[in-house]
Amino acid sequence: MYDVLVVGTGPAGYTAALYAARYKLDTMMIGEMPGGLISEAPDVCNFPSRKSISGMELANKMEEQVKELGVEVIYDKVEDIKGNDDDFTINALREEYKTKKVILATGQDRRRLGLDRESKLTGRGVSYCATCDAAFYNEKTVGVVGGGDAALASALLLVEYADKVYILYRKDSFFRPEPIRVEEVEQNDNIETIFNVNVDELLGEEKLTGVKLNNGETLELDGLFIEIGSIPNNVLAKNLGVKIVDNGYINTDEYRRTNIPGIYAAGDIIDSPLKQAITAAGQGAEAAASAYEDIQRQRVKDE
Repeated sequence: MYDVLVVGTGPAGYTAALYAARYKLDTMMIGEMPGGLISEAPDVCNFPSRKSISGMELANKMEEQVKELGVEVIYDKVEDIKGNDDDFTINALREEYKTKKVILATGQDRRRLGLDRESKLTGRGVSYCATCDAAFYNEKTVGVVGGGDAALASALLLVEYADKVYILYRKDSFFRPEPIRVEEVEQNDNIETIFNVNVDELLGEEKLTGVKLNNGETLELDGLFIEIGSIPNNVLAKNLGVKIVDNGYINTDEYRRTNIPGIYAAGDIIDSPLKQAITAAGQGAEAAASAYEDIQRQRVKDE
């Protein structure tokens, strides 16, 4: 019986485990791959103390740190979680685990275009995070795929670095953006919107050189930012009865407790405005602190 079991091995999960271990809680982590989404980032330049570090290297350092504190890290797929406060059973593919508290840090997956070589060119011109990668495209030409608020916000951030930004959207008008963003996009001479198009092909071998559109046009691009939404990994939470908001993310209070006693959540899986490693880490710390407080409260009550 563990005190805390963290589901997810990204920045939120690692930080939750770090804090839980420092609270002297018997802690375990389980996830499918080191680092989660951040492991795909070729360079992370906005994490404190690091001018530049690959996402995988950052994940490895986080894992090394928690292991030094005695945290057990298992790579497996969690299929189901059952139980109630102070007695949960985690069913993974290879084994079953028991824990008093569960911290869900299952993250999200970026929606992809599904094009040939999209994975190969990720980090080589194809990106899913303007906040992370905009600075790499100083005085370059880039495209943004999408027509929602996130796509427009990304274009406005990118244009602070790039000389030219194209917004490529499959419909004839933007999808429910903030009006102020539309005004800012329309007033910026370095942003050009092309409606009623899809990206049919990614050009370039070792790095992106452009895209071919379904209207027959070819654009020369140094970078392509795909902003067509994300898919929260919320199946485990739903099966537990955890409250999910309309956008698919987990609802927590300010202490990262969910509506189910003994279940906490942190990182990209929760309903928060900024999806970044640094915010995920802070939320992971908050979740661990809440788990510790609840365990201590129960210990005092039992005594």
